[in-house]
Amino acid sequence: MISKSAANFLPQLIKSAMQRHPAKGQLWVGFSGGLDSTVLLHLLNQNGIPVRAVHVHHGLSSNADGWLRHCEVFARELQVPFIAVRMQVDRSDGGVEQGARKARYKAFDSVMSSGDQMLLGHHGDDQAETFLYRLMRGAGALGLSGMAESRPLGEGKSLLRPLLSVGRSELEAWALEHGLRWIEDESNADETFERNYLRRKVMPLLSARWPARQSIQRAADNLRESALLLEELALADLQACDIRKERFGESLLISAFSDLSLARRKNLLRNWILRQAGMAPESVTLQEALGQIERASADAQVEVRLGRRVVRRFQQLLYLTPILESFASTDEELLWDGVSALPLPRGGVLEPAPDWPQGAYQVRYRRGGERTQPRNRPRSQMLKKVLQEWALEPWLRDRVPLVYLNGELVAVAGLFCCKVGSTVPGAPLVKPPSWRFFD
Repeated sequence: MISKSAANFLPQLIKSAMQRHPAKGQLWVGFSGGLDSTVLLHLLNQNGIPVRAVHVHHGLSSNADGWLRHCEVFARELQVPFIAVRMQVDRSDGGVEQGARKARYKAFDSVMSSGDQMLLGHHGDDQAETFLYRLMRGAGALGLSGMAESRPLGEGKSLLRPLLSVGRSELEAWALEHGLRWIEDESNADETFERNYLRRKVMPLLSARWPARQSIQRAADNLRESALLLEELALADLQACDIRKERFGESLLISAFSDLSLARRKNLLRNWILRQAGMAPESVTLQEALGQIERASADAQVEVRLGRRVVRRFQQLLYLTPILESFASTDEELLWDGVSALPLPRGGVLEPAPDWPQGAYQVRYRRGGERTQPRNRPRSQMLKKVLQEWALEPWLRDRVPLVYLNGELVAVAGLFCCKVGSTVPGAPLVKPPSWRFFD
């Protein structure tokens, strides 16, 4: 039997977390059918909080179909709307555990709308395992601060873990008291998985001598404070380095960046990537990027991929951009009416400038050998040279949209109109169409 105070404590824990992190839209529960998510769903239902349950069918176990049926039946008993999402796990990127995690979050994203919140049943023992797992991987303050109680998922969606301050034993006591049934995933006994090894071998040894879960939680909380201070320092350094929004990604001044100490350069770059991509890079790749930046000559073009972002150097600026998808064709040609927004195959969208006339335009990319005469120049030049003079970033020069009318180049999007465009009858072309990305 659980005590009356404990019976009141868990529901209040849920309510307090939801008050700290209110959601504007639908509440969801990531419902695997295991102990944690079963108790979470039951607690929410007992509190009269309307939620929907989503079960991710990974297909990794021969029991997966049975787990789905169990979850569907349990949700029906609680009169909770239920949806199952079948996903394929990509084992090539970080192994089965990492692949399953990515598939789960992709499934969550697929059912959520802006303003929705996904509630997960992670508890204090999971937090301790995460701390030890990341410690063994050499994580810094941010990684060792553990799982956040709440974090954004992008596009106005969010995630909430309301049970992080309690252990598995409290959840199991609740489940037994209320006669709940849950799934035991057989893979949890496989100690070749690192987290299982920590849970089954390491944590019992630590807990036999110390209050391991509580001590690790205090350490994680302290490290979270340190990580927040480092984030504040990084934001101040980004401003000092004159961070600015670019056509594609962001940039800062290399001179100001180079004046920082090595530790502050690493901290800035780590937090810059985290702010843009939502995931910090591995320390080794971060160090490699810094080394290439420092060794490069002033006129060199540096390009280092760090996860979902690319660090680039051009002239006196350091850029952080999304990854540009490769393209094969060099002879794309699109028709454009000069009025509507035109999505572009090499990235971004083409939009008309104010007073840009409607017409039957063709949009192409560089093929080599083009000549152009910007409207403020006395003669024509090779387009390649003009783009260099206009300091268009090298990684965008084969992607900049070229706007043609009647077979003549009249504008280079986002840069200039050509002199030939000033002779268009009744509507001289002065300001070029805009070209922007959605990053």
